[in-house]
Amino acid sequence: MEIPHDKKWIRWSSNQEWYELYCVDHSDKELHKYFDKYLRDVDNDWEKTPKVRWSALQFGDREAIDDIEFADFPVPGTEYRELHLSSSGLSEQLVSKDGIVTYNSEDSNSVADFTYTFPQKSRLIGLPKAVLYMSAPSHNDLNVFVILRKRDKNGKLLMHLCFPFSAIPKAYKSIDDIPEKERASLNLHMGSVGVLRASHRKFDLERSIHPQFPFHPHDVEEKITPGEVVKLEIGIWSMGIDFDEGESISVQVSGSFPSIAEYAAFSKPRPEEEKNKGEHRIHCGPQTPSRVILPFVPL
Repeated sequence: MEIPHDKKWIRWSSNQEWYELYCVDHSDKELHKYFDKYLRDVDNDWEKTPKVRWSALQFGDREAIDDIEFADFPVPGTEYRELHLSSSGLSEQLVSKDGIVTYNSEDSNSVADFTYTFPQKSRLIGLPKAVLYMSAPSHNDLNVFVILRKRDKNGKLLMHLCFPFSAIPKAYKSIDDIPEKERASLNLHMGSVGVLRASHRKFDLERSIHPQFPFHPHDVEEKITPGEVVKLEIGIWSMGIDFDEGESISVQVSGSFPSIAEYAAFSKPRPEEEKNKGEHRIHCGPQTPSRVILPFVPL
């Protein structure tokens, strides 16, 4: 988005990168075609390649819809809709009363969950963002993690398999058949994630690639006063998901990175002063309109 010319292409794949690079013959040939054009000056038809190709993940045991072509990114005609957080879930209308939803920031299983059920088939492609008003009664900072999860019509949380079902062992007919010990973020995708430390909440609008994805320069640390309510604008990984009528999206907020497998053994322990402490509060309502902004595109 920031490259200042029109010789640019993007393809957002439904596959994990290693599978895409080593198991998809077409992808390898396409990369060679691109490099032939611009590194070897080969006269080929690369520049006829569609500028934007995206995937719409279906989640569960359904294959993604790949290579959806668009003229540009973000997708022209994207409608950014606000869904407001409250103790009863997500609403298209701003809630009339102020309220507070809490979670234990030191417990990885403690999550604040806000759900919206789609009244009709919808497609979300592009950049989502969360705007949260939050406080920590007993600490001077917050590490906040947001994930967008898909639920089926029965409310079950779903995951996306990061390669075709034809590539997994034949004994597995469903994601549910995959043993827990074989589940990892490399083969299963839970949803798009956003992360922000409250003391680094400052952002530079002029350096942001899009209003939906704030740029945080991290050039100043602004600790909070325990109990102080601060506004956090949290950019979230780009997404591409289809929702049928009756399916739902859940915005989950917590104090830990939402992952199937945590690689704590490979990570340097964080200093004590950087860790979350105690309760986190999400403030909702007219005075503190916590919300998520989602990119709806025409079907």
